[in-house]
Amino acid sequence: MSSPLSLDRELQQIALGDRAAFRRLYEATSAKLYSVSYAIVRREAWAEDAVQDTFIKIWHRAGDYSIAKGSVMSWLISMVRYRSIDLLRSKDNSINFNDNVDELPAIDTLEQSLDQLNQNHQLKLCLQELQPQTRQCLQLAYISGLSHQEVSDYLSEALGSVKSWIRRGLESLKRCLKR
Repeated sequence: MSSPLSLDRELQQIALGDRAAFRRLYEATSAKLYSVSYAIVRREAWAEDAVQDTFIKIWHRAGDYSIAKGSVMSWLISMVRYRSIDLLRSKDNSINFNDNVDELPAIDTLEQSLDQLNQNHQLKLCLQELQPQTRQCLQLAYISGLSHQEVSDYLSEALGSVKSWIRRGLESLKRCLKR
């Protein structure tokens, strides 16, 4: 029986140029990384490009990983998330957010299954109760991973307003979910 895959060990081997370790890491993580990317870019080809670019970066920068950066999976998700956001910007496409919250991935983490939100009727109802601008700020910040400053720039709104909308939106969701 084979031992469970250690992403830390595989990354160390990749840093030494081990192609088999790279293949094992790819097989173990690519589906999850694709899901993260697709949740952001919403286009198969773009998600595939982001994952491919991320794995190229992993091959060249595996030695840069440090336990201080969190778990290997968190580090990988962070890289694919940033690459996906960069890809959106480079394609010069507006991020298409709508009021159909059934299509949104979970807000609290990108590592959760995309199907979870569809199963959480109360959260969908609470999101629908938010003002559209507040909901869009939350989507940009927590789904697309934009910083408050990036949300401010994207919406052409004052940074203080964006921060307030996000804070109030989270408070409203919390209150609503406690009902």
